[in-house]
Amino acid sequence: MKHKQVNYINHKRRVHLAIALFILFVSTLNSCTKNDTTIINNNTIIGNKTVSVTGDTTVYTFENLNVTVTKTSPCYPSTELFTFKADASKIKGAESINWYYGDGYGDTGNEVQHGYNRAAPYVVQLDIKNSNGTIIYSTTIAVTAWGQQLKPVAIFSFKNDFSNNPNYITFNSASSVNHGSIINYHWNWGDGTTSSIATALTRHAFPTAVQDVNYTVKLTITTDAGCTADTTLSVNVPGTYSISGSFDAVSYNTCSGEYFVFTPAAANVPTGSVYSWHWSNGTGDTTGSPMQYSFYYMNDYDVIMTVILNRRIIYTVHKIIHAKGPSPTPKAAFDFTWVKEYPTDVLVSFKNTSISPAGGGGINGYYWDFGNGKTDNDFNAFTETRYQRGATGTGTQSYPVRLIVTGNGCADTAYQTVVIPAK
Repeated sequence: MKHKQVNYINHKRRVHLAIALFILFVSTLNSCTKNDTTIINNNTIIGNKTVSVTGDTTVYTFENLNVTVTKTSPCYPSTELFTFKADASKIKGAESINWYYGDGYGDTGNEVQHGYNRAAPYVVQLDIKNSNGTIIYSTTIAVTAWGQQLKPVAIFSFKNDFSNNPNYITFNSASSVNHGSIINYHWNWGDGTTSSIATALTRHAFPTAVQDVNYTVKLTITTDAGCTADTTLSVNVPGTYSISGSFDAVSYNTCSGEYFVFTPAAANVPTGSVYSWHWSNGTGDTTGSPMQYSFYYMNDYDVIMTVILNRRIIYTVHKIIHAKGPSPTPKAAFDFTWVKEYPTDVLVSFKNTSISPAGGGGINGYYWDFGNGKTDNDFNAFTETRYQRGATGTGTQSYPVRLIVTGNGCADTAYQTVVIPAK
């Protein structure tokens, strides 16, 4: 229906009257007593005016006038539209009914329609005129417009703020609406419980489980205009696992190209878990079970095994591993010199020239076997021994000499032969 622009200068008296009646109406609501206000079957009697609300329809019953106000939903995709209908058949001489919507527009007719462009409370004035155009009855009613095509959008996020309580999760709604405000957040947690609150931030404690559980959480928002929207997210609540134990580390080829085999030995690890290894030597972590690994330098390494399920760490354990490195063995070597010849024997001096392990550590043991029945294991890097000459005419006598050096639990042997002439 086409609206007609109202000239408020010409209707100054009507506006003053409307305001006065509206103030009277509000005052009556706020000061009602047992004598002048009664609520029966959703009908409210205020003075000589009865207000009856049924859904989106409100009926105002005055002494000689009935006014019905019906509005459509403001929620998208609907467009809010008010229908005003007046029955003035009991008013003698009533010829025309004039409506002033309170936003600068008006209409004439027993039944009119109007849509408000801005959300706000409005006072609608109703004037009934006789055939001469004289106002013979005037009243006001209050309406609240929510605006056109309210479109709430539901959205939320969640995170676990409490590492020691993984089933206690924080939820934060970032929902919005283009007109009005959100008055209720209804959460269906997916675990058989729900909650309704007026704030966007909340926390929920999901049931404790022995394995990870995915809950479908649904948020439904409600605006002050009664519009709703909802959305869902899958929330993974980690299980609580009673894992115990450590891992085994067995070394192979300890003195020549050492490597370790690491095997998890933890109990109650759930199926589908991934084992991650941190070697504490500046290299990246690796995953696998069992895991073979070699260290490039001799050292003590704090190896950490981490159990991961669904990209979440559920268990961690560590152990100190002593690695010898790729070259832990010393290299045995020695020289010898004749010190002095005697008629019956020769005094020979031996000097250790062994090389310490390249990967670190030193030589911690010497064992000399001079080949003449004598040995020396007193950690002597320099030592001497006497070799007996053979009988005249028997020729030279050969003595096999060996030096065994040890370091890092590894050993190496060097050999030479000392030749002694006969008498």
